[in-house]
Amino acid sequence: MNKILLIISGSIAASRCKEIITLLNNKEVNISCILTKEAKKYVKISDIKKLLKNRIFTDEDEKKNKMLHISLSRDNDIIVMCPATANSIAKFANGYGDNLASNTLLASNKKILFVPAMNSFMWHNKINQKNVKLLKDSGHEFIGPKIGNLKCGEFGLGRIDNSKNIVNKILSRLENINLLKDKKCLVTAGPTIEMIDPVRFISNESSGKQGYEIASQLVLYGANVTLISGPTNLDPPPNLKFIQIKSANEMYEKVKKISKIDIGIFTAAVSDFKNKNINKSKIKKNKKLIINLYKNIDILEKIGKSKKQRPKFLVGFAAETGSINNARKKLVDKQCDMMVYNKIDSKNKVFGSDYNQISIVTKNQIKKFKKMTKVNCAKKIIKHIYNNL
Repeated sequence: MNKILLIISGSIAASRCKEIITLLNNKEVNISCILTKEAKKYVKISDIKKLLKNRIFTDEDEKKNKMLHISLSRDNDIIVMCPATANSIAKFANGYGDNLASNTLLASNKKILFVPAMNSFMWHNKINQKNVKLLKDSGHEFIGPKIGNLKCGEFGLGRIDNSKNIVNKILSRLENINLLKDKKCLVTAGPTIEMIDPVRFISNESSGKQGYEIASQLVLYGANVTLISGPTNLDPPPNLKFIQIKSANEMYEKVKKISKIDIGIFTAAVSDFKNKNINKSKIKKNKKLIINLYKNIDILEKIGKSKKQRPKFLVGFAAETGSINNARKKLVDKQCDMMVYNKIDSKNKVFGSDYNQISIVTKNQIKKFKKMTKVNCAKKIIKHIYNNL
């Protein structure tokens, strides 16, 4: 049975939660609840208790259990803030944790859904919209609001969404949590480096951000993930196996050791060339530097053509200054099931950025997307993989 943590914040729409809980109970969902101090003005704890089999938690409970905000996140499959006020959205968007609800959101390793309800002018306020965009760009989802008559007597966009629609969206997200349950996934990320001497090397501008976001999202979808990464400035995502490497040969050796992979997503920007002779000592500046380069190992091609090591579903990445035809050629040449195309130009400065514009190329289809955060690119890629499995 799926577990939901419902956070009720201080909006007049809090009374709607009784109907939402009843509908979820009919779907045999296990619900726990946090009731904020402000929410108590609009809904009685006794009314919620009649509907819930589990406990209702308040700020008083955290005084008795300092780790409650951790355990509530870990013990549930999804977190739903309903209703979500402008204040609660602003707290989370700006990293504030001053009560049980906000601390739980900050400590969460689960998908978070926001169901906003507020005055139309509050919803459209530029600061609130900035906070909403920040959360959406971070991969969090919003259900509503919708246009209608507001409790304050005004009319506009800010009304809490229909209860049945809210419940259906929650149930849909719960299904997605197990979308890739127990699937064995391998992600390669970041650049590789090829040494010239003990202090100098050849590499590229890859930050690893897109690969790390894909690995992180795969975990949220229930997958068993191994992330093999070249040198980056990123912290490894939680709840996966992380392997750090430097060179292309090191990455290939680590990839070869992982067998029976369901999904392989090779985002790593493997250096195309390597130095033929690595100097054992640092080359002095007053000497003429001549580097003999030769072609490096093509890990994606090697894996794609291997009968033993090829994942059941193989995804490659093509960062190109040329046309999408280069990605289509790579798809065929490297025997991939899917190729993610990055057009590298002045409009899509992907390296080091939190944003990306991708196209997904398969044998029968090209799907182009608008520019979005790498978190949301990761979600699009994973959903596309699932649809093609």
